[in-house]
Amino acid sequence: MTIEVKQLIIKSTVTNDRSESQRQEYAAIDIEQIKEMLMEECRELISETLSDIRER
Repeated sequence: MTIEVKQLIIKSTVTNDRSESQRQEYAAIDIEQIKEMLMEECRELISETLSDIRER
């Protein structure tokens, strides 16, 4: 049994209604700390990859 949909309508409303507490949460995130953590992860992955290549 098949169902045929000829038209699909989606209605939505987008608002920029963030509360003050949400803004403070975002402000509390230390971007530099996140960048450093990401760089460290990248260094480890590159190091592991190079090590694996050398072992072959």
